[in-house]
Amino acid sequence: MPPYAPDHGTTVENALIQALAGFAIVIVPGLDGSGPRHWQSRWELFLRLRGITVHRVQQDDWTRPTYPDWKRQLQQTIHACHQPVILVAHSLGAVLSVRMASEHGLDGVAGAFLVAPADIDHHHGPDSGRIASFGPLPATPLPFPAVLMASQDDEWLSMSRARHLAVQWQATLVNAGAVGHIGNHARVGLWPDGMAALDGLARSLAVQATCPL
Repeated sequence: MPPYAPDHGTTVENALIQALAGFAIVIVPGLDGSGPRHWQSRWELFLRLRGITVHRVQQDDWTRPTYPDWKRQLQQTIHACHQPVILVAHSLGAVLSVRMASEHGLDGVAGAFLVAPADIDHHHGPDSGRIASFGPLPATPLPFPAVLMASQDDEWLSMSRARHLAVQWQATLVNAGAVGHIGNHARVGLWPDGMAALDGLARSLAVQATCPL
């Protein structure tokens, strides 16, 4: 991945902070959690230091997840927010968010930024058994606007499946380039491309909130 010029990164970061004013960000990590070098962890620190409200879902067991347990923790985190929520979810966290939204609607959530959702229905790798209880993936539109950001070389989600899921969920698909699963081992740093996509989502949500019905 090519390096970003400092002025470009600064412009993207400043724009994002402006766009997120008035929202609470809920970070929803995936299988095994998000370590300190994960873009979710970097964003959490970056946003908090600039006055954005950020909540992070904490699970009791990151390595042996069950849908009921993870669902309860996400519900509690959302209920603790006092502003419209934007979910920032990765992998199994994105699947958790989408399934809960399809089942319950997720009151208080204004939109979702879904990164590399794990394709439970088609992935058959060594870790597929650990996430089986989260399937099947919903096939209905989400009750709120969403961006689905997918990588061209993600072992958990092909681009063709990403396009299919985006249509089913009525989410905007953004091509992240060739950055793998965009997880703990991805070298994306603060990930300006992701910030730009989240900025676009937040701005569209703000416009919708101010437009009369």
